[in-house]
Amino acid sequence: MKKTAKAAWSATGVAGLALSAAFVASSLPASANVVAVTSPVSAGPAAHGQQYPDGPSSVDGSPLERCRRGADYVVPGRNPVLDEPLNTGFKSNVGLSVKVQLEGGTFYGSRKLIFTNTGGAPVHTDCLVLKFRAPSGSVDHHYRASVQYGHPQQDYVEVPRGNGESHYVIRFGFHDVPLADRNVPVGQTWTYELAGSNQGSMSLEATRDSVEVLADMNVGGNNWVSQYGTKRLGN
Repeated sequence: MKKTAKAAWSATGVAGLALSAAFVASSLPASANVVAVTSPVSAGPAAHGQQYPDGPSSVDGSPLERCRRGADYVVPGRNPVLDEPLNTGFKSNVGLSVKVQLEGGTFYGSRKLIFTNTGGAPVHTDCLVLKFRAPSGSVDHHYRASVQYGHPQQDYVEVPRGNGESHYVIRFGFHDVPLADRNVPVGQTWTYELAGSNQGSMSLEATRDSVEVLADMNVGGNNWVSQYGTKRLGN
């Protein structure tokens, strides 16, 4: 296994003014029913020093398969995410930009977190942890990428705040696919998408600025995510 690399959070300010929720669909690609989109913001180092796992796929115990199996965890009391300071600026330990796009409508729609690799090397998304706030009650939530990808399972939890918003905490768990299917090359994108009602209860900019990304830097698996009571979802 590779030598441990230091995972340092970094963040930058907002890159440009956010587009308002009244952004018209006619100015966006006609292939998607996009009703609003934010401007992108960036965070994380270009030279992130992430270590990549080795070993075969489809073999328990292989470093490549360290997150293939998940467990359902129980939080005995109040979820600790509710007592953490609210994040109000995009954070990442690898070079990424993010923008948030709404498709469909505010009554029911898909809220997409669209990430671009702005660094100087591929970003390995296996065992990556994603935290953000969005409208409560997501009924469909999944990962997509602009290049081949391995349909990761998820260690997932939604924690309502009681005001129409929820904290979402996710760890990706790929399995049975080669390393290339778990990486996002320089300049390419990956997306996390939520679908549900009441999309007008929280602005897209507020979701964007709440995002935190913690990639697995040292092939350790980011197992600390279990403190939030995540549950393993299938593909």
